[in-house]
Amino acid sequence: MKKKITIVSIWILFIYILKQNHLFSLDMDTLKQFISGNTKYAMLLFVALWVVRLLIFIPGVTLMILGGICFDPIVGFLLSMVGMILSETVVYIFSRIFSNEKIIQYLERKHPELKTSLESYNYKLLALGIICPIAPTDAICFLSAAAGLKYSTYILTIIISNIPLMMLYSFIGISFSESLMGIILVVISFVLIAFISIKIWNNFKQKQKTELQHC
Repeated sequence: MKKKITIVSIWILFIYILKQNHLFSLDMDTLKQFISGNTKYAMLLFVALWVVRLLIFIPGVTLMILGGICFDPIVGFLLSMVGMILSETVVYIFSRIFSNEKIIQYLERKHPELKTSLESYNYKLLALGIICPIAPTDAICFLSAAAGLKYSTYILTIIISNIPLMMLYSFIGISFSESLMGIILVVISFVLIAFISIKIWNNFKQKQKTELQHC
């Protein structure tokens, strides 16, 4: 609860600072006019948000949807892909350089099934963790790198797993300015994907718990 309160407080402060400096508006037309007049600056800012998102607690999903709202579909998709690659590359580098026993032990205590699962399923678990909305994606990425997964396999898995989701979230963003039916269809698609992936993830966790109990 304290963690959630802290995150919400940081976001409220961040939005307040932006509004005080006239950099934030709830008016979408005003936002789009600003972006069209400052395209390069807006693109760089968007990619920069991807790079620092873990420090300011921005979920990747939020940025994917924001890309669909603020930019053309293809541009938003490409910017989100570039930002995601940079963001997860930072996670990989941080894990390989700064991971130590204390950090790994903390993550193992918090998610006890992950280490054994990564050793057994490797990049397959990484892919599932990215697709499933309730999976601790960043923890899985960190432990995947710490476990010695090659960067090429790591980043290729992340790219392939994110492509359908990124397209879906971009269409959610586009639909906000289009018809209500578009929003409904995209949301239904998201719910179906989330339901299936959550079911697979929960079955996977249950299987891992059973295996650990028999060890």
